[in-house]
Amino acid sequence: MTNVQMTLRAVAKDPADFMFDIPVSNNDNQQEKRQKEIQSRIQRDDEDFSKPPLAQEGINENNQNESFSSNFRNRRKRNVPISKNLQKNSHITKLVLLRAIGNPLPPRHDPEQAYQNLRFTLEHERDFPHLRKHWILNRLVDTNVLQRLRSLLDQHGQNYTLIPFDLSEYEKVSYNFTYYQPVNDVIHTREYIDQTLKGYYQIDEAINQDKNLFVTNQNAARNFMIDIGISTGEDWILPWDGNCFVHPKAYAAIYNQLKEMPENKNYAYTPMNRAQENKEVLLEDYQPDAIEEPQVILRRSANARFHPLLRYGRRNKVEFLQRLKVKGKWDHWTPYLSWEKKNLGPFFTPIVDMVEPTPKIGWVTRLSSGQQHLEKKGTIHERGQSRLESMDNLLGKLDTRVAVELYGFKPGHTLLYFHSSALKRDRRLYEEGNASVKNIVDKLIILANKALTCGPWSVMDKPDDSVAASGDKHDYFHLSPYYWPPSKEAAKNPNSVWKRRDGKRYPGTSMHGPGSNNFDRSRLSDMQYNTTILSLAFFMTGKDEYAQVAARNIRTWFFAPESRMNPNMKYAQVITGKNNNTGQSFGIIEAKDFYFFLDAIHLIEESKFLNKNESSELRSWFQEYLDWLETSKIGKEEYLTKNNHGLYYDIQATSIASFVNDTAKMIKYIERSTSRMLAQISENGKMIEEIRRPTCEHYQIFTLQGWSTLARIAKTVNRDLWLKNGKLLCNAARYSIPFLSKRPICKSKVNQTNIDVERWLPLLLDAEYHCPQLRKQKNAWPSWFPSYDQIQPSLIAYQMPVIYDTHDGIAPFW
Repeated sequence: MTNVQMTLRAVAKDPADFMFDIPVSNNDNQQEKRQKEIQSRIQRDDEDFSKPPLAQEGINENNQNESFSSNFRNRRKRNVPISKNLQKNSHITKLVLLRAIGNPLPPRHDPEQAYQNLRFTLEHERDFPHLRKHWILNRLVDTNVLQRLRSLLDQHGQNYTLIPFDLSEYEKVSYNFTYYQPVNDVIHTREYIDQTLKGYYQIDEAINQDKNLFVTNQNAARNFMIDIGISTGEDWILPWDGNCFVHPKAYAAIYNQLKEMPENKNYAYTPMNRAQENKEVLLEDYQPDAIEEPQVILRRSANARFHPLLRYGRRNKVEFLQRLKVKGKWDHWTPYLSWEKKNLGPFFTPIVDMVEPTPKIGWVTRLSSGQQHLEKKGTIHERGQSRLESMDNLLGKLDTRVAVELYGFKPGHTLLYFHSSALKRDRRLYEEGNASVKNIVDKLIILANKALTCGPWSVMDKPDDSVAASGDKHDYFHLSPYYWPPSKEAAKNPNSVWKRRDGKRYPGTSMHGPGSNNFDRSRLSDMQYNTTILSLAFFMTGKDEYAQVAARNIRTWFFAPESRMNPNMKYAQVITGKNNNTGQSFGIIEAKDFYFFLDAIHLIEESKFLNKNESSELRSWFQEYLDWLETSKIGKEEYLTKNNHGLYYDIQATSIASFVNDTAKMIKYIERSTSRMLAQISENGKMIEEIRRPTCEHYQIFTLQGWSTLARIAKTVNRDLWLKNGKLLCNAARYSIPFLSKRPICKSKVNQTNIDVERWLPLLLDAEYHCPQLRKQKNAWPSWFPSYDQIQPSLIAYQMPVIYDTHDGIAPFW
């Protein structure tokens, strides 16, 4: 059995794929049984189709006794498949035209394309003798579009079948980051983001393959139309695209040629032309130059079917045409790639009941997409690009719907880190006097009361002689911590190039260390931590004073004209003497804590101290920052970084995208982080880039903490990163957490004995929750943990530290 047959069997069992849940088999008796079952499920139409309608222009047939009347058409207003009452007449050739209407995909199509083209067809296309028409509504995702189309079909008395779209079934289909692997983690390469990699767009298509296949469902719908055609008993089946319009002259040519078709010919093809404007097909002398990708016609007894795994835009109909030996420009299109052959093949399976050459039969017109500039000759590349953009847009909307409709996600308002349900639970327990929670909240209130006396903070607070090269104090400014002047004299020369000393910080670059007031990093951290503590205290106690001061801090840093920070990190981690003293990509990590700070903003927005206009200003600031992050040179460099910097870029971009109400982008970053995970973490759990660093113990904890944070954010949209890639994060936890592996200290020339081993506790708690298999592996702390060799953690969150060092990547009151 071929891979195609195996997959077709699986697809047929999926109730969302076909209207009828009947398995497919290659056995002739099983096929016949399947056809009878389909036939038995089709409801009867009250009309008698036993007599053919009146002959029309150009069609030679005798004994035409009855015509389709408007009254007859208006009486057929019901959602049922084709009538099974047709009585066969062996000397009359009969056809069934089935057309599948799929989702309009702007910008490839006009949003109104499906409705406008269906309406045009129903109003202007004639009823032809010996031709039964039936429509398929193929997985339409927009219920408004679906209802409008159904109403239109009902108004015109049309028979149709619905292949429903099921959002919960869509959710089960995954993006795939392993199909296209000429380069490991190719989406995080410079060639990809600069769009210079040959066929870069094919990478996105590979990632979207399974989602695209499910949503568009094109070849599955074509095969389903063939099944319906077989069940109705007509001689020839036309399983065509929904935008096909049949002109009287075209039908005359098609019918007369099929009527004379030799018995050994089971297949034919009908060339197509693209209409620039629909009205042109109404001309009586309309005779286009039909040179576009043809439609296919099959005899009722034909055995071949469309390849079920070929997605929209990837030669899904062309593969069938090439099996029929139909020559055309498609023979020169991009061939199937190695990953497609491996995962989707085989292709071009010989059609055993085909006799060459396949006859060319008449012609048909494809109605306008509503995007005339894409219908002109020579625009095939532009059409391909717009198809990719269209699918990306559609999948983004569907991913957002999954989050909102199935999991209650509130775009622009859902807390990502301090989950609302957990906060509400703790507030209730605090109010009830729960001792463990009261202990934590009491600590929170102590810190919040201190925060009332601090701030506000601003980038304008730095000394006038410690300003970015721009000369604008509104620009965030900080030196790169591990770069030093080559000499004392060079320290005074802004044009001298400083040298790297990894693991050793330059004075002023340590958080709150001596000289840190010369730069903005400590100020940004203080503003974020204190404001977050105030917001949590406000939530727990309801005291306005906490919210009022928190709102003041937010206002001062982000949008008060005299004190606001410019929305970029252009001068973060400047290496003196390089790049005109602008910042480096790795300076972006200094804004890594936006993820929990944005939750704090949400909490304060529930108070009366930030109004709607100020909330709008905040989102404008973060939108501008996100645009800079994604388009600036150093933003792109950080996105490409293979170590923890790339991961913390994803955390920033994900949380900010959510805050500015771009849920689709948020989910896209989460999904694509799984590709980064494959590159960062080896199968045995080693984080290769991190164990190479001089302070490798710190970076192992720091990076795994980043993955834990991103996984926590991802759960808000029901993405479980702990389960991705064969539970790779569990492997990383098993290897990295000394309490689980009892591993030796990582090799380094730097003294690492001063590490705070309690940093591992939140990770241990998280890992044991998401990776139950790790609960059996607990050991004593390794001996290299100074003075902690007797610690046996309780793994009760309320008994662990509530505040960690800001370098640790752990949110306050995590």
